Amino acid sequence: MKIPHQKNILKITGRALASAALLLIVGCGETSQESKGVISIGGDITEIIYALGKIDQVIGRDTTSFHPESVTSLPDVGYVRQLGAEGLLSLSPDLIIASSETGPPEVVEQIRQTGIPFVLTQDGFNLAGLLKRIDTIGKTLDAESEAQRLSQNIIAKMQKIDEKLAAVSRKPRVLFLMSASDGSPMAAGKDTAADAIINLAKGENIFESESGYKAYSYEALADARPDVIMMMEHSLASFGGIEAIQAHPALGMTPAARSGNILSIDGLFLLGFGPRLPEAIAYVADRFHEGLGVTISIEE
Repeated sequence: MKIPHQKNILKITGRALASAALLLIVGCGETSQESKGVISIGGDITEIIYALGKIDQVIGRDTTSFHPESVTSLPDVGYVRQLGAEGLLSLSPDLIIASSETGPPEVVEQIRQTGIPFVLTQDGFNLAGLLKRIDTIGKTLDAESEAQRLSQNIIAKMQKIDEKLAAVSRKPRVLFLMSASDGSPMAAGKDTAADAIINLAKGENIFESESGYKAYSYEALADARPDVIMMMEHSLASFGGIEAIQAHPALGMTPAARSGNILSIDGLFLLGFGPRLPEAIAYVADRFHEGLGVTISIEE
């Protein structure tokens, strides 16, 4: 039997290894850039990554990130404003994409000093801010075409909502209660996500003259005579439900309680200002303005 020359053996072996490597890359369907381990900080950031089809790259998330439900199985690095460097670094991320609310600042700076790419997104409780976040994340994850499609879809839905809401002639007076179970109810003023949603859905925030979330007496809330009371689901549950509000000596006297116009909504869906923003506005608008059919419009 004729034995191949040593040089030929080397050539054959090299060619086989190259072919095997090529098959491995093709079989995985990923490049090294696509297999980055990403930590997502902020519920809206995680939702955007999911909407761009890149959720498989996420290896860790913050406590406010629980949509889609599948991300809840990932390691939780802590609350968005109270992160620790150790928890983030323990996951050995290749990249961190974070909400503008991420903190504390010293932790952000500590992470940046490690050399790990840290992308801080733009803030803004409005459509423009959301579109900027989508654009930034799309560029960061090499998903620019996906980001453009997502933005165009959101803009189209918002246009349909605006067309429907153009028919609104009366704005209901709205109270957004952040918390109420401890005897010191906190209500939303301007410069909050709640105020932005109320305005986008053509409502009137009864405390729009104040800024941020502030404590009010129950008597002050009752005197404001809201037509609608909005709360996050967990806040309403801790208060005792709709029946507890209607039975309350002060809140029970409001037009909202008497008519049963008390809205309980998932906090991330309502205030997240992520890709589901049009759906959140439509949901609220249909409860502010009975029979308007905004939700049906954007689903057509």
